[in-house]
Amino acid sequence: MKDPQHQVLFLDDDREFLEALRDMFAALSGGAWKIHTANSPDTAAEILKAGEIKLLVVDVNMPVVDGIQFTGMMRRRYPALKIAVMTSDVAEEKRAAALAAGAELFVEKSHSPEGMKAVFTMLGELLNWSPRDGFQGMLRRVSLQDVIQMECVGRNSSVIEICNEHVLGRIYIEEGQILHAAGGELTGERALQKLLSLPGGSFELVPFEPPQERTMNAPWELLIAEATRQVEAGALKIEGPEVDAATLAPPKQAAQQVTETLICTGTGEPLYDDGCEQAQARMHWLLAVAQQAALLNQTCALGHFDRLEIQFPADRAVAQAREDRLVYVRVAPAKRGATA
Repeated sequence: MKDPQHQVLFLDDDREFLEALRDMFAALSGGAWKIHTANSPDTAAEILKAGEIKLLVVDVNMPVVDGIQFTGMMRRRYPALKIAVMTSDVAEEKRAAALAAGAELFVEKSHSPEGMKAVFTMLGELLNWSPRDGFQGMLRRVSLQDVIQMECVGRNSSVIEICNEHVLGRIYIEEGQILHAAGGELTGERALQKLLSLPGGSFELVPFEPPQERTMNAPWELLIAEATRQVEAGALKIEGPEVDAATLAPPKQAAQQVTETLICTGTGEPLYDDGCEQAQARMHWLLAVAQQAALLNQTCALGHFDRLEIQFPADRAVAQAREDRLVYVRVAPAKRGATA
């Protein structure tokens, strides 16, 4: 007989419920799940020590250590473990607390066969879900400057590939610092300025690879600010047979300044906060975005969800939801005379 593909641990203090759940899910999985059960946190912790469990499903209401506390402990101890909270208490504060503790899924416990089939389906989607590398987008919807800022603020390592009908360029970012840019025959700051001047096109964020040379050493904020100043001042004059005046026209979007920045781990632990007066609320919102993004990716095979942009009357916010990092940045039009 073929070995089970997934090992799943259910933690609940209701022994009868655990037995019924084990029998039902074993049958629904056709033997693809090896199901472990525990009716106390200490028993569950012992089972997890073997390192073979892929998914932990936790009830909330248990004596001594409740499920949310146990979720937080196991998330810190086993960062790669997938965790779902299944409970009859579906109050919004419980949902928020479970997500903040590191749960990736919050589902209502059911005692009906149909309800448990739905739970099995959702847990199966979580088991089979894995993040896809890279994303695609259009520069008209999300500006290239937004993408660069998100990568640098999040201290990510990546290569941004940009193209429109005239230009193919690359921007190399390592641990939040811009190392190199190339566009057409240009490299370094001039290439970065050229690429930021494009009014439209497409981009793709691909895994980082070291450039053949490093052409920039200044902080990314200064590089972006100088590029923006050059474009807005009309000082950018780049000649080349593959480029026309329309391509290098200054973008219509006004210069922007970052007013709020919040960076958290994938489990909601704050890493960096600048100007964020409601950091806790923003963190809970980011965790909710991450959960909904995971569900969206599971139900609609339209590509990997990576960013959410919200337009407010006077400014806008961009959120990035990744498995290992959550980022919130709010930007507003820069005041006249202010540095971008």
